[in-house]
Amino acid sequence: MPLIAALKAITIDDMGKEALNAGLKKIEIQNRADTSNASRFAASFEGGTLLLDNKPHTNVDDVKDRTQSIQSLLESKL
Repeated sequence: MPLIAALKAITIDDMGKEALNAGLKKIEIQNRADTSNASRFAASFEGGTLLLDNKPHTNVDDVKDRTQSIQSLLESKL
């Protein structure tokens, strides 16, 4: 849900759609990092790849914080 919400927020206008289309090439979702809350949400965006690494079964109610984290990361790198 946070990933979908962040992508929707970025693509609300043509400028966001174009930036995302030009910059985002791949999304990887992993469960390898020892992170389980929004404040330590492991996300990176390098070389066109958005990597989200978090325990998906913990702190599932932190949708707003995780959404903002993903959105801010993408907007800062696009």
